[in-house]
Amino acid sequence: MITRPTHQAGPLQQLLSDAGGEVYLYPLLMIQPATDTQPLAAILNHLDQYQLAIFISPNAVTFGLELIHAHGGLPLEMRIATVGQSSAKRFQELSGLEVDYCPLSDFSSEGLLALSALQEVRGQHILIIRGQSGRELLAGSLRQRGAEVHYLPVYQRLPADCDADRLAEAIKQKKIDIISLTSGEAIEHLFTLVEPALLQTMPFMVVNQRLAQQLHAQGVSGPVLVSDEASDAGILKTLQQWQANNGN
Repeated sequence: MITRPTHQAGPLQQLLSDAGGEVYLYPLLMIQPATDTQPLAAILNHLDQYQLAIFISPNAVTFGLELIHAHGGLPLEMRIATVGQSSAKRFQELSGLEVDYCPLSDFSSEGLLALSALQEVRGQHILIIRGQSGRELLAGSLRQRGAEVHYLPVYQRLPADCDADRLAEAIKQKKIDIISLTSGEAIEHLFTLVEPALLQTMPFMVVNQRLAQQLHAQGVSGPVLVSDEASDAGILKTLQQWQANNGN
């Protein structure tokens, strides 16, 4: 079962279907642009004050570049970082430019913070482009290293209009072999929709250890697969390995 927002589910659905999987689409969240962009104008009109912009997700790239281009575009001297390869690819598609920094593995705040280029940032002005909420680890760590960090919240995640009864029934009838989750908000929403007891032994597929820990904190005792890469190809590879190991 894929739980990504509808506009992001297509490529993974196609990849899994082409590999012989039966894909069940159940978007848990919907992504919308920030409704009030007026407070962001002070940042958008002074982008030349920032030495580095960090895009947290593909959605941050999509909605962030739209706002940035409406306010004159990216400064030529600004360096660009992304947390993951999907965001880097999206940035290249929309801007025609390559990002300067992106982890080769461990596509997370921790992975980005481990890069050598982000060790000495004292005195730099850094802009983190993200949704209206998220982890504070990245900004907090960069501030501890002496950087001045600001947020540019360009989109919001909202619970999707879900048929909870349909999902619960599909789980009860074992129509779903494994559930793919790619955000903490999706995990939270899933466990409000479905009786937690139904999910405790369900196999899950996630894209980093933080999400695996969040599932365990929810009482999940079944298999929790963690993809080596937070990409569609990485998810497919991990699922194929799991299938082979379980003789399915």
